[in-house]
Amino acid sequence: MTQNIYDGFDFSILNDSNFEESSVREELITPLLKSLSYKSFGRNKIIREKTLKHPFVQSGSKKQQLTNYPDYLFEVDGKYSWVLDAKEPGEEIKTGKNVEQAYFYAIHPEVRVNYYGLCNGREFILFHISDAKPKLYFRLDEIENYWHDILQFLSPDSFVQEEILKSSAVDKLEQKDFDYINCQLLPTLEVRKRAAKRHFGVHGYFTKQSWNVVQEY
Repeated sequence: MTQNIYDGFDFSILNDSNFEESSVREELITPLLKSLSYKSFGRNKIIREKTLKHPFVQSGSKKQQLTNYPDYLFEVDGKYSWVLDAKEPGEEIKTGKNVEQAYFYAIHPEVRVNYYGLCNGREFILFHISDAKPKLYFRLDEIENYWHDILQFLSPDSFVQEEILKSSAVDKLEQKDFDYINCQLLPTLEVRKRAAKRHFGVHGYFTKQSWNVVQEY
């Protein structure tokens, strides 16, 4: 658990029609990203409204054209990590066209990330491209109860660890096959004769008795 980064913020202001998407970005998303150590420069970089050279994405048999661009694209150690789309407080972010749009950003050939999120000021939701069920969902006024999960999924270090695990798996797959031609054989073992003969005798009783002799008493 961490301190509430929105301590002192009046969430009732989200009911004001003048509190639009730009306000969600400035008042609510910016403090969250700052707490996660994302900046406009450096190792954990925020790329705002990245222009896509080819605004098309293939979805099944259909080709979708994107008319907008992701509000936030994050880069960790030179690699894209996840995308985030901001919405107005009244917009739906759990299902529907907004989720679909963010998904298309994530799978776009110029982006290719596994995670995409949406935030409307009231709620935050995170999806993985392979699962329709959200990986993370919480109300922003309860963010302190979810901070551990937020770090687990979205901190820059979590993406670094993921890359390390991927690299380790690739290294194992790329290991060379055993070289049977050039392998060195073990040295020949010298067979030594036993120094002295051993006598494997048994008691005379057993060697001199016939199997069908009946003893009389």
